[in-house]
Amino acid sequence: MKIKTPIVTLLVGVALAVVLLIASMSAVSAKKAALAAASASAAATVPAVTTSTAASTAAASGAQSASATGSASAAASASASGSFVIPPHANYDGEVQGNLGAVALVVHDTFAVAYFCNGSTIEAWFSGTPDNGKLNLTGKGAASAGATLTANYALGHARGTVVIKGVSYVFSIIAVHKPSGLFQSIANVRGATIKAGWIVLADGTEVGSLNPDENAANAVSQAAPKLDLSTLTANDDGTTITATPIDGETGSGF
Repeated sequence: MKIKTPIVTLLVGVALAVVLLIASMSAVSAKKAALAAASASAAATVPAVTTSTAASTAAASGAQSASATGSASAAASASASGSFVIPPHANYDGEVQGNLGAVALVVHDTFAVAYFCNGSTIEAWFSGTPDNGKLNLTGKGAASAGATLTANYALGHARGTVVIKGVSYVFSIIAVHKPSGLFQSIANVRGATIKAGWIVLADGTEVGSLNPDENAANAVSQAAPKLDLSTLTANDDGTTITATPIDGETGSGF
């Protein structure tokens, strides 16, 4: 029996459709397998990355915490001791209470010199050894015998008391720098050794006294002639005398 052409064409189309369906199903299965494999690989990788990131974050957090703790500790230490730093080299001066004169302190390593004067008849020179921010100085020279100076000093300021012939002078003074500070002149004038001292305050005011005979215990001091800071000289009744700075920062004049 002879098969008609339309039927043959139909059968061929069905067979082709079946083949295409099988091929499509195979491709989908392969794609799903590939996606599943990729997902599994990603799932295996993510925990490792997450763990690494967490470890890095924890380490950074710990470092920041340690840094903050160290900074806080340093700040607390500076705050506790900053106002009590004891400088090895320093110059201080200022007026005593009651506007009764001025005092200057000079510290350089293991040496300390001080001077008090009222700009006329009362003056005294002192010397001694610094002791961790404390000074206990005694009168230097015959004219200053029996005088004492006690003080505490730190970065920027000094406080204490001068005692001369039973009279106390209390002071609270500040650190100063050139051209302020302490100056002295020792010279032989008219057969006597004169010693003059000048305290130049922070505002430029000079307070100075002159002892006409340093070696005489009963010599009466007088007002010192004005000191020219540009030349470090003064005119004492027609005689030029030269002053030397006593400077704790450079150690000169000790």
